[in-house]
Amino acid sequence: MLKQLWRSLVRWFQRLFGTGGRRNPTPASVRSEPPKPLTDTDYEFLYSQLLEGVAHGWQQDRVLRFFESLGDRGQSSLWVGWLNRFGERLLASPAPNNELAARMVQLGQVGCGEIGEVSYDIGMQLLTRNAPARAVNPPPVSSIYEYEEFDAPEEEVPAVSEEGEEGGELKTVTLDELLVMLQQDSGLLQQISEQLQIETTDPQVIVQALVNQFNAANPSSVEEAENPSSAEEAEAWFNQGNQQASAGELSDAIASYDRCLAISPDNYIAWNNRGVMQKNLGQLQDAIASFSKAIEIKPDFYEAWNNQGNTFQDLDRLEEAIASFDKAVEIKANDPEAFYNRGLALENLNRYEEALASFDRVLQLQPNYSEVWMVRGETLHRLARYEEAIASYDQALQLKLDDWDSWIGRGKSALLSASLDPLLSSLSKVAQNNPALNQRGDEGQLASYEEGLKYVSQDNNPEGWGRLHQAIGNAYYERSQVNPEPNPLRQKAIIEYEQVLSSLPEADFPELHQEILQDLLQLQQSLGQPSEES
Repeated sequence: MLKQLWRSLVRWFQRLFGTGGRRNPTPASVRSEPPKPLTDTDYEFLYSQLLEGVAHGWQQDRVLRFFESLGDRGQSSLWVGWLNRFGERLLASPAPNNELAARMVQLGQVGCGEIGEVSYDIGMQLLTRNAPARAVNPPPVSSIYEYEEFDAPEEEVPAVSEEGEEGGELKTVTLDELLVMLQQDSGLLQQISEQLQIETTDPQVIVQALVNQFNAANPSSVEEAENPSSAEEAEAWFNQGNQQASAGELSDAIASYDRCLAISPDNYIAWNNRGVMQKNLGQLQDAIASFSKAIEIKPDFYEAWNNQGNTFQDLDRLEEAIASFDKAVEIKANDPEAFYNRGLALENLNRYEEALASFDRVLQLQPNYSEVWMVRGETLHRLARYEEAIASYDQALQLKLDDWDSWIGRGKSALLSASLDPLLSSLSKVAQNNPALNQRGDEGQLASYEEGLKYVSQDNNPEGWGRLHQAIGNAYYERSQVNPEPNPLRQKAIIEYEQVLSSLPEADFPELHQEILQDLLQLQQSLGQPSEES
């Protein structure tokens, strides 16, 4: 155990003196050419080394020193530019990259400025693009003494090889060997005693003092050194849980996380992942308990706050959901997801102005988020700000023309708008392409629905196509209610409904099919016709 403990002690000893185990060398005067800019290959290699370091315990100060050691080539703007290019390639590929994504998230959680934030955002997009809730991989649980730090960029902190030269692996020595070194090197003995601020020439006293200081500063390393198999077993159960989660074996994943937590109860990410599995299984109260435990262990764990908020929202405990999202945005004020979730909870409480402020904040952070533009339009519609709602829907459609929700929402707002706002309309590229979309009232409503059908077809989005035809049918029916000659309008509505029923099988679209069937039955009865579907 002492030999293993000493491997941690060596690294702590290096940090204590700021050297790699050698007496301070006299720097040579060397004339060097300016370093060449990093290529994308260089960035990727260095980034992989950085992620490896963070996975094995690097904290904020160590990560910052990594970039400082690169000089001008460590500038944040250069790295952010490369990271965005790197992220685009990753997100364009359908291949899963969960392990890499989890490490990118982990770097962001260390807190190292814009590089960490961009890394975090890319990682979360990779992790969540096919997942309803977030499960995050943590740092490996392996003991720090089993890892040799990547220090290549830091020439001022060289490692000591078997031969005692720079660039090799750290040398593993026992406490007995250290004792011999101190007995043979009076200069080393004096240097250590001065650093430890003790007055002694007894090597045994120095060794004991050094070990005592290390133990006081690193109690967890001592515990892991005494029982390394437990840490390895906890990591194995954790990794098995992640694999089972990826395979959709959610109950088995929970059982594995439970085994991990029985050994390592402070593994807050295991608690979070356990909660995600429980949420996805509908075990919402249990999920809340798991997220709460993760937060208890690590109060600034953004993921757990956000996941807890989503779960409270599923339970219709909206005030508690908002409180969780408030905490999430307090921790990470530049992440759009918590602001979006917060806005949805506020909207469900009919607190529309506050919801609108949250959606606006999302769009400041991510202006091309089409879904938020659509939801923002719904909120403005509820506030009876119909022209602003139309402008918001048009922003969503400018980004995603086949968004049938936005076409339907736009039509509803056009129906109720008293008059066109020329300024807002002039800014709409969607309306510029079809002047009929500048109509308001009944004609403006139908124009929106019919325009939507140009982009939403039965082939590319059968449900959206069906919903637009249903909306047209509903529009004709509503107009028939106030028209002195209602039957022609009702016949048009029936045509729309029957087109959907004949084209979309009930087995594939049961909810839509049932809704339209009820609408059709009501219309046929009003016309005195028997229903073919009844």
